[in-house]
Amino acid sequence: MPSRPEPIDLTTLNPDQLDAVVHPGGALLVIAGAGSGKTRVLTHRIAHLIDQGVHPTNILAITFTNKAAGEMRERLGTLVGPVVKAMWVSTFHSACVRILRAHADLLGYPRTFSIYDQADAQRLTGYVIRDLGLDPKRYAPRAVHDAISRWKNDLVSPSQAQALASNPFDRKLADIYVDYQARLLKAGAMDFDDLLVKTVELFRTHPDVLAHYQQRFQHILIDEYQDTNMAQNAIALELAGSHENVTVVGDMDQCLPTGTMIATPVGPTPIESIRVGDTVMGVRRLGEQHPATVTHVHSAPHDDWAVRIRTSHHELVGTTEHLLPTRITFPVSQFLVYLMYRRDRGYRVGRTKSIRQNSFGAQDIGVRVRTVQEHADALWILRVCDTLAEAAFWEARYAADYGLPTACFHGQGRELAMDDALLKRLFDSIDTELRAKFLMEDLHLSAEFPHHRPQNGSNRNTVTLTMFADTRGPVGGHRVNWSSSRADVIERLTVAGIEVRDGKRGKRFEVVRTNYAEALNIAKSVALAGGMHVKRRVRIGRASYDVQPLAHLLPGMTVLVADGGVYREEVVEAVEFERHTGTVYDLEVEPSHHYVANGILVHNSIYKFRGADLRNIIEFEDAFDEVTTIVLDQNYRSTQAILDAANAVIANNS
Repeated sequence: MPSRPEPIDLTTLNPDQLDAVVHPGGALLVIAGAGSGKTRVLTHRIAHLIDQGVHPTNILAITFTNKAAGEMRERLGTLVGPVVKAMWVSTFHSACVRILRAHADLLGYPRTFSIYDQADAQRLTGYVIRDLGLDPKRYAPRAVHDAISRWKNDLVSPSQAQALASNPFDRKLADIYVDYQARLLKAGAMDFDDLLVKTVELFRTHPDVLAHYQQRFQHILIDEYQDTNMAQNAIALELAGSHENVTVVGDMDQCLPTGTMIATPVGPTPIESIRVGDTVMGVRRLGEQHPATVTHVHSAPHDDWAVRIRTSHHELVGTTEHLLPTRITFPVSQFLVYLMYRRDRGYRVGRTKSIRQNSFGAQDIGVRVRTVQEHADALWILRVCDTLAEAAFWEARYAADYGLPTACFHGQGRELAMDDALLKRLFDSIDTELRAKFLMEDLHLSAEFPHHRPQNGSNRNTVTLTMFADTRGPVGGHRVNWSSSRADVIERLTVAGIEVRDGKRGKRFEVVRTNYAEALNIAKSVALAGGMHVKRRVRIGRASYDVQPLAHLLPGMTVLVADGGVYREEVVEAVEFERHTGTVYDLEVEPSHHYVANGILVHNSIYKFRGADLRNIIEFEDAFDEVTTIVLDQNYRSTQAILDAANAVIANNS
């Protein structure tokens, strides 16, 4: 082996970092906030492996950008010397190119295959759309290629896309995918997504090739694991399948700023002073306050949007994605502007009264009535208005700004100017998905948490996870349940090995778990197998509350506040978005997974990676006999005083 410096100094590492660096072997999940030393852990772990006799050529280090790979290689050079040149330190795509250049012929491609960039891929998609005689306005090349890319990232083949298509529009998209992929093969070319997909295909269809790389790469280390898609995750799991020596590092959600007061048995305490093992005030199934234990404290620098909500007695600031239990309780006199989604149509903008009469003649939440009438799958509230005129203005404004239709999804039972055929033609001709994405991004809305998602129906299907729904035990169990008569969903769940039972109408699935993380994983797994969504709720006392991000709150909605040992509702009076720069924190709290911040009950993160595909976390934990998890929660970049001073200096920089 080439010469290298003396063995690395491990005395500069804190205990958690040291545990990760000297981990003896097997699957390792390292959860880290910004500034907590994750890159330091990765580079020192590689150096430690080499110290222990692992040859550099037996190590594969993956990061997400060429710049990050270059920086990691430079840091490693200072630790291990020239031997770094023998290592693979690269992005997923670069590593896959090297593998495919050696073996692409086994898949029917030349080893000198061309690589199509985004412009090339969209141009080819346009040719396919044209040659199939499809309207490029209805099937915009960019939007169609985005759909193909999502299929590939989820490891859905062209034939599988055709089999999964449930409506004419999806069938046409799948047909485009089939022709697009055939033309790539004929041209001896791959797009960026193929570099991942074809590597997975190579490993799964040629065990001898997989065995070669499993033997070659005895240790695999992956940075920014929260950003991996299904294809990248599959590559990691395939390579590590024989030895399980894989280390993945990912970031955590961070939520509440310095100075947020946390309720404890001895009184309010600043969140930055909370430590592991401290007791804070949580919640139990009957709705009373109850002591809970802090199992982890996470902190990180934050420079992004934050949300400030005010009730009559409380005020809370947090990052946009921070979760809390809430309920829609708007006054009768108001009007709501909404974004509605239906799987076979797309997205539309509309307006409704806050409270209106449902089909049974009873008063109900307006958005709930409208989703039933439209057979919709999900709805996001965009704005609360005091007058019909104001609501009409904002409906027209959002429709004009984002190019979204306001027409209803169907015309059955109504005297509409357009019949159902014309309505379908309208929605098929507009790329509403991309336009709705821009609208939600601008308003800080999360696609994962609509304000209302109906539980069942002809187009929709939902797995419901309700915390504290089961009354047994001191805290209460968490129930995962689903029921439907839809034959396609029942078949998918059965094929996936999920045990469903006879229900009143069709089939049902229900389990109760005392461990919330386990219940959430089950809900996600069932939803994934059935092609469904998860609706997350919390049962507190006699009422149920939806789990929503802080950015989704609107004036008139209800939150829970601590009051004399119990929780009561308070109405949100104001919601403001503001830029925040500074340190933010989150707490892991067992067993309630809730705590009181500035008097308001909030939900903790439960190891939820920022932007992560939770399926990857589930698969990672299920793929190996034993997974070790280490949390890095100490910021090493600067003290808060230095961070605040530095941020003040650059506050006006472009």
